[in-house]
Amino acid sequence: MNDNYPPALWIDRAIGLGAALASALLFAASTRGSSLAMTLAYFAPLPLSIGALGFSPSGALAGALIGAALLAHFTAPALGLGFFLGFGAPALIAAALARRTLPPRGDEASPAPRNLAPGGLLAILMALAVALTWLGVGALVSVQGGFEPAMAAALAHFAAPLDEIVKNVKAIWPDIEADKAKRLFILCLPAGFAASQTVLLAVNLWLAARTVEISGKLGRPWPALPEHLVLPRFVAPLFVLAAGLTLGGGLAGALAGALAAAAGCCLAIQGLAALHAFTRASRFRGFLLSGLYAVVFVLEPWSLLALTLFGLVESVFSLRARKAHRLNPKTQVQKEPR
Repeated sequence: MNDNYPPALWIDRAIGLGAALASALLFAASTRGSSLAMTLAYFAPLPLSIGALGFSPSGALAGALIGAALLAHFTAPALGLGFFLGFGAPALIAAALARRTLPPRGDEASPAPRNLAPGGLLAILMALAVALTWLGVGALVSVQGGFEPAMAAALAHFAAPLDEIVKNVKAIWPDIEADKAKRLFILCLPAGFAASQTVLLAVNLWLAARTVEISGKLGRPWPALPEHLVLPRFVAPLFVLAAGLTLGGGLAGALAGALAAAAGCCLAIQGLAALHAFTRASRFRGFLLSGLYAVVFVLEPWSLLALTLFGLVESVFSLRARKAHRLNPKTQVQKEPR
């Protein structure tokens, strides 16, 4: 039970239900295939997250189930299932965890209820994205009767775009082997999905939390992410281990690649948060951050790799905490949550 949130009224449940139905409508619109539709897909979980986080989780759950059923009935069963598994359930879980009050730590001088830390929430979103990716890969392999038949089916399904990609790559690298390039691209698809799903869930939860906080319905202040987004300690070694396992190839390599990509995205977000924190006292903070985001978008994906490595260094050496301790020696060095 979370004391920060009063019992939901019927109007709150109705708002939660309506918000979830709005998410289902956005998801349905996103299936049209245009660039605008792809943008709508990225923000499809946002109304649902706002409804679950600020109003009524039960109302949002009911709306997500009704929305999935309507999509399955009027469009295709796969779309209804895809909406609920890919957007509805992860958004509901994230909102429920963000609302949840945890028991106080035993080592605190003045025990008080606390909420799940932003870094812990991000790690859970990573786990949800990876689980969804593994579920999809496992289902495809099971339906096709093995990993190699699944690879053959994927190569056949994406034949036209793969040919176009290989043609463009050959213009830069003439000696590339087309078959190996196509196979590598298919092997990278789970990693791309897991990474994008992690970012999608994180961005929508953050936008929902800030929206609900501004409306006064959050029940508590949302923590400042530059200082408080600290990933659990296991994320960094998990990323390194998964990245190493991708070299083995095959099904295990594809699954490890999905985990490495999702964990790498989390480390990149932590690196970005650390850079925000380091520019707090600068007079040119706006200029520096604008330049940073411009570089990130222009040099992507290499900029994301640099942010991931910086986030990895932050996890190992706790740079933000050490800087805070130097500025104020009485401040305890903040460690990553376990």
